[in-house]
Amino acid sequence: MDKIYTQTIQGGTGAQFTIEGKEDTDGTGTATYSAGTQVNITAGTQDQRVINLDRPTYVARRIDKFDEAVSNYDVMAMQVRQIGSKLANVIDRKISAAIEAASLATGVAGNGNGAVVQNTALPGGVAAAATAELLGAEIVESIYAAVAVLRGKDNMDDVYVAIAPANFQYLPQSLKIVSSDYTGGNGGLDTGMVAMVGGAKVFETNNLPTTAGLIALAFTDQAAGMVKLWDVNTKISEQADFLDAKLITAYFSNGVGSLRPDAAVSIKNV
Repeated sequence: MDKIYTQTIQGGTGAQFTIEGKEDTDGTGTATYSAGTQVNITAGTQDQRVINLDRPTYVARRIDKFDEAVSNYDVMAMQVRQIGSKLANVIDRKISAAIEAASLATGVAGNGNGAVVQNTALPGGVAAAATAELLGAEIVESIYAAVAVLRGKDNMDDVYVAIAPANFQYLPQSLKIVSSDYTGGNGGLDTGMVAMVGGAKVFETNNLPTTAGLIALAFTDQAAGMVKLWDVNTKISEQADFLDAKLITAYFSNGVGSLRPDAAVSIKNV
């Protein structure tokens, strides 16, 4: 949620998101002024999109008082943690889907289209590299290519790359972006972590869309927007008609949509 354009509202059905278009790079629309002549008028590239709230999403669980009493662990704490994790993952999947949709969309407000970086040597591809080190090198190469696509569209915002753990693990093994002697600041074989690749901040997620061939998503915060009415709220109440069982309800209300196609790139092995 902290990696996309988010607006919180107190009421209403949605929010407006301003979309700033890309200006040309060849000087189109500029002119040399001649004395006594009118100036030439050109149009800017701005637009807005309304993202509406979805109906609230919730989880409800009833904890029997006797079952709670005879358990040898903190039933309530575990249930609350699990429910919070479940709803957070639902939100992540909504955001991932919107970012992928942006990468496949056409231009808005003068912006370029979304983009796909294709590399059949990535994990699962028809020409997949033979070793973990080589697979990591192919992922590194594809992330660099995705960042180049974004920068080539004059998008100089922070770039994030979301990738599943099964593929993230190849990055430190590539030895190209970490220190094999365990002293590098970008990660290492000891921690199995990688902070950045090609200027992009890389993070692991289990919530990428299940689109065939999708390996990672590279994006900036304008790729998708979220209008948020309620964060995840959790309430615990007793139910006398169920012998004082405890009812846990947790819910959120938001809406998510794509904004700027040129702020998102899919990395695929097909």
